[in-house]
Amino acid sequence: MQKQQIKIRPWLFNLMYYLIYLAVVVRMVPNYWNKPGQNSLLVLLFLYLVLLTIERPLVNKIKWLFYPYSILQLGIVCLLLLVPTNTAPQDYFFNLVLPLCGQVIWDFRQKNAQYFVVFYAFFCLIALVITYPILEGLGFGLTYIVGCMLIAVLSAATLNSIQAREETQKVLLDLQEANKKLIEYSHQVENLAAAEERNKLARELHDSVSQTIFSMTLTAQAARMLISEDQPKVKNLLEKIQELSQNALVEMRTLIQELRPHSVAEDGLIKALEKHALQRKKQDGLEIDVQVLTQPSLTQAAAETLLRVVQEALNNITKHAKTNSAVIKIEEKNKKLTLTIEDHGEGFDPKESMNKYGHVGLQSMEERVRSLGGNLTINSKPGQGTRIKVENIPLLEDTEKPQTDLKSIGEE
Repeated sequence: MQKQQIKIRPWLFNLMYYLIYLAVVVRMVPNYWNKPGQNSLLVLLFLYLVLLTIERPLVNKIKWLFYPYSILQLGIVCLLLLVPTNTAPQDYFFNLVLPLCGQVIWDFRQKNAQYFVVFYAFFCLIALVITYPILEGLGFGLTYIVGCMLIAVLSAATLNSIQAREETQKVLLDLQEANKKLIEYSHQVENLAAAEERNKLARELHDSVSQTIFSMTLTAQAARMLISEDQPKVKNLLEKIQELSQNALVEMRTLIQELRPHSVAEDGLIKALEKHALQRKKQDGLEIDVQVLTQPSLTQAAAETLLRVVQEALNNITKHAKTNSAVIKIEEKNKKLTLTIEDHGEGFDPKESMNKYGHVGLQSMEERVRSLGGNLTINSKPGQGTRIKVENIPLLEDTEKPQTDLKSIGEE
């Protein structure tokens, strides 16, 4: 059970000082009433009260005023001891020294305040030893020394607590401001990421789909010009238009899939690949064999990036490989993930294709893989199929694995 912290407010100390003063008045004034020293006593007590009241506003403005204030208050205590009486317990006047011990702690907030408290304590001891017999004065003096120490310690503890609370509040405000800036920065990063993705899609639309549609337009114009002169050639042109339109349709579907929400975060990479394989079979007739040889764990960002690489590779197979089958293999090598996409289609020259379509297809895949700290290699020759291998993708350690691990298809 958590203990409740007790907070002592500064005004409570001022109340305590006035209660000490009131106790001295109530205890001592009746002993001087209607006696020769009555007026002197009342004047001195009134002066002490006035100084006690104006101490805080004066010292807050001019720190060094505490020195004459302290001397005046101690002088009043000494004068009170000189007021003649036969019945009053004059040692009780030394209670008026106790408020000085608390005030000096609040005013100076440094080691000098400790020296003041020691001085006040010895002042009480020496004055009482002089006023009373040595043993009696020593007994009274030790009592007031303890009182001075208690007031000083309590004041110092309360002051440290207030300072700690103020510092904590300042740190909290700084943290809130830093958190506000982090939120602003995160929004800026999200906006930049969204803008980058939009630019990428715009480039892909311009470099692939728009070029395909432009080729369709030119082919259609040529067919229109030859429709009455060379009908066999027109037939070939119409077949070309059909092929171009199919390619454009595949490219548009791929781009639309990238815009749609995916299930990597919810299902993991393997399940997302399985769903994508089924979808490609329905729309393109492409049979995809997903082989999972290990159950590695990836960050969500890495899983999403690898899914994009697979989508781009399958899109290229559908458009160019002239085959209806592909294999995706996931395995672990040297505590790194290796992803392979392979087909037995027509194949191509990677260098020539990179120069021709670099910033749209293959180079985009390479940039995605490089952003994960991995590397991508393409092995292909005309007539010998294509193998795209993604290697050295970092895996999460066991202590870092998310709750949703990658699952093999066989476990579903």
